[in-house]
Amino acid sequence: MKRWPLVTALALAGVTSTVHAADLMSTWQAALARDPEIAAARALHEQAAFRQEQAKALWAPTVSAGGALGIGGADSRTQGAEAMGQSDVTFKTNVNAGALARASIGAQKAWISPEREAQSKQLELSAQIAQLQWQQAQQALIMRTAQRYLDVVGAELTLTVLQRQQKAMQQAASEISKRQSIGDASVMDVQEASARVSEIRAHVLTHENNLASKKVAYRQLVGQEPHQLMSIANVDLRLINLADANTWVQRAMHQSPSLQMMGLQQAIQGQEAKRIKAGHAMTVDWVAQAHMDRLSGQGMYGSASNQTAQYMVGLQLNAPLSTGGLVEAREREALKQIEKLRYDQEAAEQQVEQQVRDAWQSLSTAQARLQALSQSEKASKARLAATRQAHRTGARTTNEWLGAEHDAAQAELALLQLRIQTVVDQLRLYAASGTLDEPQLQTVNALLK
Repeated sequence: MKRWPLVTALALAGVTSTVHAADLMSTWQAALARDPEIAAARALHEQAAFRQEQAKALWAPTVSAGGALGIGGADSRTQGAEAMGQSDVTFKTNVNAGALARASIGAQKAWISPEREAQSKQLELSAQIAQLQWQQAQQALIMRTAQRYLDVVGAELTLTVLQRQQKAMQQAASEISKRQSIGDASVMDVQEASARVSEIRAHVLTHENNLASKKVAYRQLVGQEPHQLMSIANVDLRLINLADANTWVQRAMHQSPSLQMMGLQQAIQGQEAKRIKAGHAMTVDWVAQAHMDRLSGQGMYGSASNQTAQYMVGLQLNAPLSTGGLVEAREREALKQIEKLRYDQEAAEQQVEQQVRDAWQSLSTAQARLQALSQSEKASKARLAATRQAHRTGARTTNEWLGAEHDAAQAELALLQLRIQTVVDQLRLYAASGTLDEPQLQTVNALLK
């Protein structure tokens, strides 16, 4: 199992939301200290230690003591006894009502108990599941933190591009309006420019609302406003060892927390079948017992006082003879549940493999797509500059000029979105393969400036 020494120490030390979150690492550490979902997962993880203690306690000795005081009675008769050289002697004692005192103490320790053995294994396996759930919760928090961080970064950059485009459109509309006033542009040119300005203004307002929503989600997770977040500088795939897809799939089959948990659930259900079957099995316990009764009072023969004491140290065997078929039916039901869990795991393995291959395929072509979009962005900017100049000389229409402005902005946004998506795909690949932890987050954090 992976250990998270740094982040756990930070969380338990009470890292507060006053820490300034400038990059992914500090944002995640702030979220780790206050996120209610990770806090709930931490509590479940801490419960695992008590399950281990329960597993050990199943085999520990149990000691019990009891006592009673009250009014009781007794009647005993012994015939055919021999006493003082006389045979066929009869002894009779009787207490109609008298003071009764009773005390007992006993200790018992299981020695051979298939049922306890199965229960002990179940508790140990359950503790292992809790460890995997804790690992899975931390991976989910990393993904959630990165997604909300990048949502804000992407929304801010998108809004910046759109606002720059809006400013360019407004300047173009103002220039065209001036040219129309001196007869160098048509009314249709002015209308086209005005329509473009209104359209981009609507886009800007929509993305302002989107950015505000993303900031609220960020603040709810981290506990502070997203001020001066580091942005995407570049996406260097050399930071990740992009082995072949089959290697990542095999890694996922062995390290995915969800698949490991499903395997442990099958093992727990297997122990449940053993526990049910053990309900009809022989058990052997070490026992030590002591018991004493004292009764004194009046009876039909006068005053009487009886005292009995019993004790033993040894083995106690218990062998059930018949359960009427109940145990066998319950055992078959448990075995069918194991079969169902096995099919569930096969389906989950296919799903995990698909997730790994999707993320890997996206990353394997990311560098080529980034280069293509980067070239497209440069070409769009060059086309915009040429179209703007040609429009001044009348060689290009207003619609072509404004279209070039729009295309240049869209090319820049497409490159930005692909950079962010590539970062997310790296995290997805780590998460799907079960290897997403602090070092991988640091690797992705290196992509920020």
